[in-house]
Formats: sequence, C-alpha cells, structure tokens
Amino acid sequence: MRLINHTLLFLLIILFITVGLWSVLFYSQLLTQVKTTIDEGLGNYKIVIIDKLKDDSLIVEQNVFLDNNYIVKGVSEDFALRVRDSYKDTLIFSTLKNTSYEVRLLTTAFVAANGNYYEMKVISNEVDKGRLMGKILQSLLWLFFFLFIGTLLVNNLVLKKTWKPFYRVLEYLNDFRLDKKTFRELPKTHIKEFSMLNDSIQNLLNLNVDIFNSQKQFIENASHELQTPLAIGINKLELLADEDKLSPDQIKQIGDIIRVFQRLSGLNKSLLLLSKIENKQFVSEEPISFDAIFSRITHDFTDFTEYKKIKISYQKEDNWLFRMNKDLAEMMVLNLVKNAIVHNQPGGELIIRLGVSYFTIENTSDKLQIPSDKLFKRFNKDADNKGSTGLGLAIVKAIADASGLQLSYSYHKRHIFKVIQKSN
Repeated sequence: MRLINHTLLFLLIILFITVGLWSVLFYSQLLTQVKTTIDEGLGNYKIVIIDKLKDDSLIVEQNVFLDNNYIVKGVSEDFALRVRDSYKDTLIFSTLKNTSYEVRLLTTAFVAANGNYYEMKVISNEVDKGRLMGKILQSLLWLFFFLFIGTLLVNNLVLKKTWKPFYRVLEYLNDFRLDKKTFRELPKTHIKEFSMLNDSIQNLLNLNVDIFNSQKQFIENASHELQTPLAIGINKLELLADEDKLSPDQIKQIGDIIRVFQRLSGLNKSLLLLSKIENKQFVSEEPISFDAIFSRITHDFTDFTEYKKIKISYQKEDNWLFRMNKDLAEMMVLNLVKNAIVHNQPGGELIIRLGVSYFTIENTSDKLQIPSDKLFKRFNKDADNKGSTGLGLAIVKAIADASGLQLSYSYHKRHIFKVIQKSN
C-alpha cells in the first residue's frame, strides 16, 4: 500500500470513529433537549387545564385518556401533598388504532376552588425514537459520503502535491547507479523537511560515490599489480624449466611453483570478478536465451565429459528469456556446469532441465548432501581438489543476487542446483 493511501486509510478510520462517537453524543443530547421541550409544554398545558378546572363543577373524573389528553381523579389531602410533578415515558393503548404508542406522561396534583384535591395525569405524544434515529443515521451516511469525497479530493489534489518531492526522491534513488560518472541533482523543494531530506541523501550519495570510486581504483590497481608479476614469474619459471641442466626433481619443483602461481593468478581474477559483481559494474543488460547458452556450453564440454565418461542429458521444456548481463549469464551457467562435471563421479550423469522461467542442473556424485549454508561461501572447496579456488559457487551466488535470480541447492540422490526468477 502506498504511503499516501495508508495515510488516507487511517484518516478515514479516525473520521469514522470520531463521527460515530459524536453521533451518539448528538443523539443523546438531542433526545434530552426534545424531552425537555415536551416537558415544558406539558407543564404549560397543566397550568391551562388547572386554570380551566377552578370551578369544581367542571371537573369530570375519568380513568382513560380521551380527546383532552388528560385524566383527573379525586384523592385525599395527604396523598395530594405527597405528589410532586413527575415526567416519564410510558405506553398508552389506543383503541382507535388498536395498538400501543409511546407518550410523555406528567403526573401532578392540585386543589379545586371548593377545597377538594385531585390527581391529574397529562400526556403528550413522545418523539418517535426509531424515526429520529433513522433520520440521524441517514444524515450520518450523507455526512460520511461527503467526508469521504472531500478526503479523496484533499488526498489527490493536496496531499499528492505535498508528497511529490518524496516520490521524486524515490524515483531518483531507483535510477541512481554508483558506476555513473555524473548524476543529476535532486529537485529543489520549498518544503523544509523534504529539502533537508534531499540534502542528506545528496551528501550520502556523494560520499558513497567517492568511496566506490576509491575502492574500484584500489581493486583494479591491486589486481593489475598482482597479475603482472605473477605472469612474469610464471613465464620465467617456464623458461627455466626448459634448461637442460635441471634434474627431474628440480623440474618437478618448478612445475609445483608454476601451479601455485597459476592458482594465485586465478584466485586474483576470481576475487576481482566478485568485487565487480557486488559493486554492480556489469550494468548493460539484454534479453538472454538460456537455451542458446546451454547448447553452446554443453558442446564446449563434450571432450571433457567424454574423457570422464560422464553422460550429459539436456531436457528442454521451454526456452527461458531473461533480461540480464550477457557475460554474467554465461559465467553463471559455465560455473554451474563445470562444478557439476568436476564433482561428478566417473561414469556418472549430468542432467540439465530448462523451463519457461527456471533451470536445474543435477549431477551424480560419491559425496552425499552438502550443507547449503556453507556451499555458497567463499573458499569453501573440496579438500581433494587442490587446484580449486573455492570461489566458483560464490561467484554464481553473487551473479544470481545481482541479477534478480534465486539460487537454491537440494539433494535427492543427486546434487541439484536450481535457478529461478525472484518473485516481486
């Protein structure tokens, strides 16, 4: 959920709760005010009736409410003196409508001109609470509707404009690449907080670009300075090995030294490659056909697999087209296939399966399952393979992570490596 919609959701929830509580309070106060008004009307009506009934001869006692909306009956003096004006809600049965309806009832007592005491009950039609609540709910629904429309307008016209600098920052960060020699400045904004954010991000990016360029230059210089003397040393040792005066034991020792230098040279190249991958220096991307890569690499390894008597089975379910750096794609497949051949058993099998959005590489081996938490770590290698640098699978993992791919390992009588596109 976008930030602006997240804010809108909370705003609507707060409005709903606030207006809901307000409506309960409003209904309570409105009902109280209506009852107060009705009670005042009953009080005034009582005075009119008492004034009308001053003459005792006009008083007609009755126990049911008729057209006059009041009843009068004689009571003792003690009872009349104890009566205080009281108001309450009650139900009255209407013979005309054959139903009960709610009324407001005033109970009082008075003394007539001749000194007789009477109790009088006066009624007034009570407000229809159901209809009142229905009208209030209807009004609330309209209020919520207009509040919702108003909030949407504010959200789209005001908040979007207010948050525009923030989304520009996100867009800028998504487009930012450390390897770019120049990069544009963040757009200016008159909002103080966003302006401070822009300055902080700009300073942070400038610092990271300087560190990146410094590390990049150091790695390239260090690699070059190591690679050159190693190449010179290997060349001189090869020339020395051609001398006739050397004994077989000396030639063997020179060969061992050459192999150490060659391994050191390969290690240097692999570490440099890992550094370039992690620093995202392979930026060019294009649609890659993994079918074309597998077809070419399996053909290139034909002699090697025949020598080791390993059978390659390439099962193509569909072609997988994926956008990534071409060199990294070939390097990833090459390292996985080479790993499956090197660590295979004589007379074993290598199975490659290619689907529409994945591929798997399976190989037989004398060794059982390998812990996956150690498999892709740097310098994790087979103790029997002294020529290995232990960086092949680490390079594959770095390529997968940098290209938006997921690399996994499992064991089901075969070692299985699976590469699949990461889900967003």
